[in-house]
Amino acid sequence: MFVKPQLPLVASRPPDGLRWVHESKLDGYRTQIVKDGDQVRIYSRNGIEISERLPGLVEAFANLSAISATLDGELCLLAASGRPDFRALHSQMRTRRPDERSLVFFCFDLLFQDGVNLTRLPLVERKRDLHRLCSRSRVPYLKRVESFPNGEVLLEHCEQMELEGIVSKRVDRPYVSGQSRSG
Repeated sequence: MFVKPQLPLVASRPPDGLRWVHESKLDGYRTQIVKDGDQVRIYSRNGIEISERLPGLVEAFANLSAISATLDGELCLLAASGRPDFRALHSQMRTRRPDERSLVFFCFDLLFQDGVNLTRLPLVERKRDLHRLCSRSRVPYLKRVESFPNGEVLLEHCEQMELEGIVSKRVDRPYVSGQSRSG
């Protein structure tokens, strides 16, 4: 089932402390992948289904190591440099059949798995379950977004790599749709 995404607020500096983790903000399309048995649906940030345009991803995620799951992440097109290329992604997604060979789904949250609503759990528990799912799954388009404890160091690294920035999230908070100060 599609879930209205949780959206971070913009801040000038990342928060610090043990209650926070930080992730690279990737320049792509916010996407949810919903698997229910053999059926896979892919949704845009606004809940528009785009599955028919991405048959390779649909087929690959049908092999996810779960009966059902809702994954929240960023669909990116990787340039030869290995960095996300938003312009190239936008250009591809405007075509009827995007070239899926360079697409990667960077997953940063697991909202449902095998009939269990995980959104009420703290982020740290959802991340644990996501790690388990990704380590068992052999989906070539799937990459798990790593979390880091030091936001300042990650922000500096992302600036050097010319990435979009970072997202900071509270480890003890549930998933809340809409804008949130907790991630």
